[in-house]
Amino acid sequence: VSTQSTGNLPAPLASLTARCITLAKQPSQSNCSDWLSYNEVNSTDEMGAVERAWLYLQQQVEKQPSWDNLKQVLSQVLSAPYPVPFWLLKLCKREDAAATIHICTQYSNLELAVQLSIGLIGAVSGRETADYGLFNSLQSNQPPVYLPYSVFDQVLFQLKGKQDRASRDLYQELVAETTSHFELLSRVTQDYELLHSNKLSSVAMAT
Repeated sequence: VSTQSTGNLPAPLASLTARCITLAKQPSQSNCSDWLSYNEVNSTDEMGAVERAWLYLQQQVEKQPSWDNLKQVLSQVLSAPYPVPFWLLKLCKREDAAATIHICTQYSNLELAVQLSIGLIGAVSGRETADYGLFNSLQSNQPPVYLPYSVFDQVLFQLKGKQDRASRDLYQELVAETTSHFELLSRVTQDYELLHSNKLSSVAMAT
């Protein structure tokens, strides 16, 4: 599939991603980077072919950062398998963190799935909230914030079926984080009920 653009439309992202991965794995093969000469890449002279290729992909994705496009690129990277670029992960978790975790689980990248799950739980608790596309964190005086517990269950289910130490550690890490979240949720719920009760009492006294 040609990676040349037609008009203002980006090249097919799955094909472009595959070419980036091929080039990264075989940087010495000059023919792997020939396609770069047909595309305009806003890069510096110091960049090598691999860096320019990933930058071109990033530029194309950022032109149309829909979830469908992000999912296409993420799935291609995970299926390679190849480490997910930081910029791609940042866009994905901001657009749809739960779906990103689900895709990581589908491709058995459980370490990344746990990392994102813990990050999302932390975001709901008030850490790096905006990085996960949230407008507010879990507080008694704020709108409710929901977590994709079924997605976390999928991650835990896959981890529980593995026997290696790394998987067991990841399992315990995610369990500890979810347990901590439920404790926070319980405290916030109690605070909300107390706040709501005080408001009702104030209204009753005013009338």
